[in-house]
Amino acid sequence: MNEGTKTAIITGASKGIGKAISLKFAANNNINVVLASRDNTQLQQVQKEIEDSKGKSIIIPTDVTKEEEVKHLVQETIDQFGKIDILVNNAGVGRFKRADEFTLDDYYYLFDVNVLGVFLVTKYVVPHMVARESGQIINIASIAGKNGFKTGTLYAASKHAVVGYTWSLREDLKEHKIKVSVVCPGSVVTGFGGKQPDRVEWSMEPEDVAHACYYLISESENVNTAEIIIKPRYNPRNIDWNMRT
Repeated sequence: MNEGTKTAIITGASKGIGKAISLKFAANNNINVVLASRDNTQLQQVQKEIEDSKGKSIIIPTDVTKEEEVKHLVQETIDQFGKIDILVNNAGVGRFKRADEFTLDDYYYLFDVNVLGVFLVTKYVVPHMVARESGQIINIASIAGKNGFKTGTLYAASKHAVVGYTWSLREDLKEHKIKVSVVCPGSVVTGFGGKQPDRVEWSMEPEDVAHACYYLISESENVNTAEIIIKPRYNPRNIDWNMRT
């Protein structure tokens, strides 16, 4: 194994922001990307794109809400590459309704993936980073983790939890030389949660978020950007929603 090569686990890597981050990282020949998601078929498509661009990746199908699957993800990564340098907790889901229309199932669905998933993967990755006194964790939250919006009570609550978790995690790990950051994107054109942004001309592409994440892993060792809030600029365009993933 090339000692200069880094290993990055990216959850929710099968589509949208996670796919864009995976492709961006894999374009750097010094990063091996571990693709994690529940959808093995889509992961294979992402891996093919990475291979076509001469990048390196492996697939480990994972449901981040299942503790044993998360343990397997982490151990298999260690077995394959010997270390974990970067973790991007990107897996997330969305449901949007008026507050009283949400069900208890909606609550558990949103908090299990958006919060429990971040907790579990981080829990099992951190000991390896602490042992090496090195590593970087990037949590993908949302602008909803900073502000509320109509139909977003449970989703926003889950993303506020991710932001709070990240800031406290940073305090836990900075003495171990581990960088921790949270990225809070505004509207992104992905079809996330079964909906598109209300104003497409005020929305970003997944690649815009990937660029921010790449900046984080590229910044000087002397600094750790704690939080990035990304808001779209006005960008009118013609989009065929049937072509989006």
